[in-house]
Amino acid sequence: MTRVDEFNSFYSSTSAAALKATYAVCGDRQVAFDATVDAYRRAWRDWTKIRDHHPLGWVRNEAWKLTSISRSTHPLRRKHEEDADVQLLEALGELAVDDRRLIVLLTLGQIDLEEASREVGIPAQQGIEAVTAALEQLERKLGQSLAEIEKRMHGLGSITRRFEMPSSGVIRHRAQVGRRRNTVLLVMAAFALVAGGGFAVTDGDALATRADVPKREKIGAESADLVLKAQEIGTDDLLTMTQVKRLGPESAWRVVDTDDSTKSTTPYATCPPKRFANDDPLKAFVRSYEVGGEGDERVAQAIEVSRSDAAAQEAYERLVSWYADCSHPRTQLVGSFVVERPFGDFRILQLRSNRSPERTFTVGFSQSGTVTSTLVHEVDGGTGPDVDDFARTLNDSVAKVCKESGGRCTNDIEVVGTDPPRTSMAPEFLGIVDLPPIADIDKVWVGIRPFRPKVNPATTQCDSANFRAKSVRSTQSRVFVIPEARELPQAFGVAETVGRFRSDGAAKDFVQKIEQRVAACPDDNLSANVDEKTAIKAGDDRGTAWRVGLEVNKKSRVFYRMAIVRHGSDVAQVTFTPAGKFDINQKTFAALAKRAAQRLVYLE
Repeated sequence: MTRVDEFNSFYSSTSAAALKATYAVCGDRQVAFDATVDAYRRAWRDWTKIRDHHPLGWVRNEAWKLTSISRSTHPLRRKHEEDADVQLLEALGELAVDDRRLIVLLTLGQIDLEEASREVGIPAQQGIEAVTAALEQLERKLGQSLAEIEKRMHGLGSITRRFEMPSSGVIRHRAQVGRRRNTVLLVMAAFALVAGGGFAVTDGDALATRADVPKREKIGAESADLVLKAQEIGTDDLLTMTQVKRLGPESAWRVVDTDDSTKSTTPYATCPPKRFANDDPLKAFVRSYEVGGEGDERVAQAIEVSRSDAAAQEAYERLVSWYADCSHPRTQLVGSFVVERPFGDFRILQLRSNRSPERTFTVGFSQSGTVTSTLVHEVDGGTGPDVDDFARTLNDSVAKVCKESGGRCTNDIEVVGTDPPRTSMAPEFLGIVDLPPIADIDKVWVGIRPFRPKVNPATTQCDSANFRAKSVRSTQSRVFVIPEARELPQAFGVAETVGRFRSDGAAKDFVQKIEQRVAACPDDNLSANVDEKTAIKAGDDRGTAWRVGLEVNKKSRVFYRMAIVRHGSDVAQVTFTPAGKFDINQKTFAALAKRAAQRLVYLE
């Protein structure tokens, strides 16, 4: 049997069952169909790798991953079809993800518990306990026996049978087209690199623009004839103990290590994936300091000398992007500042790790000529050093380099708050680094790619915000989930929609109408309750955040948090759907809404 015949046989014998199982897991037939088709496309692409390793389990797992970050499977956006077994799908949706997958595999997948547990990725004993509890929950919820529930599970096939899966030939063709598209893009990028004699960067790929990168000139470069002499820079240009002590005057600091090797690879701070932002530095120096005997407070300073001004500029932008795109579990960007100087501004970011122990990171960046400098301070707790003291220490970190260049330096600095740096993907939306920690979950948020919505995924019953009105020039949406957090129910997530209106006045009127609708919601809908109203202010940005409760029945009520914010003619709507203990307080949500308003500065 040829490889094609082998795949054709596999696809024809398994695709209907895989689609039914995916539908049972996600509850949306169109999402299930798209995910299953895409999973088989990927299976053909990797057929030689998976053909001998339970390919059906691979396909089911891949389809589940695709549904877990689909914009349509979120309850606020998903619509059960009229002919669907809504009660069963909702009961399944209330189960933890792993429990739901186990039930589906045992009934529709027709495999034993040990194999089902292995596919889900949990020990068999844990699988037994999870299935037992999940079945009891389904029996209570549906008021039926296990035999009756199993019959209803198989009945889901009556829905999915109405979809005609593409032929195996179509699946293989789509996989081949995707592979060729990737190859063409790589060839085009390589051609641009060779033709241009360097890296070609498009507007969409740029990591920094005038809005988010401070002015940078040569350090000490009031005169045009001053040239930085990189070859004279050495370890003597690193911070002294006296200068570092400003960040913790009551602590006993000591130098831990000084490294001048350009071959070292271990990152010296959280967020950066590499030690150096420059792939081939001419020189590099890293010195680390810590409070003697405690270890809960440390400082690292790095100087990278590039082989050209352009390479240094690229290294600077890469450094900032590493922190702007930081995707460590429970890590948030909590502050953004510019250190204004007569010539050459600096940038400072503050991040917080909400793991235990809580830890605060303050990071400063500067770039001048061929030199890029970074200063990192880490300390346990939710408060870092005084930002003005940190700015002076950052200024000290380049003062000696400035002196080596023969230029005139400055102590005339002023720290001002500024918008967060742009993320490398969809900078007009919230970034992963903006999203809050949830309960004790130690997993990373994931955002799907922005899309043009037919229906606003962030709208709710109380506001009915329509971003497709004539007054809106353009609109996009994005949805965020934590797919690896198996304890989270399907209802959990964040949705954001942004829109550019034809004028500031049109945007202002739109926001006011939304505010009026939310205020009137309890009167128009007796099952609704609106509270925790919070005004949002960030510079010229304005908006409001609320918590809205909707009565499901006499004994239960569901809540969500929604905000609408405006920056000039641009508007963002953010909706957070909590689930039981997996919630945030209104202060945290208001901060998230404020950040969404700040991000609108990057809407193009």
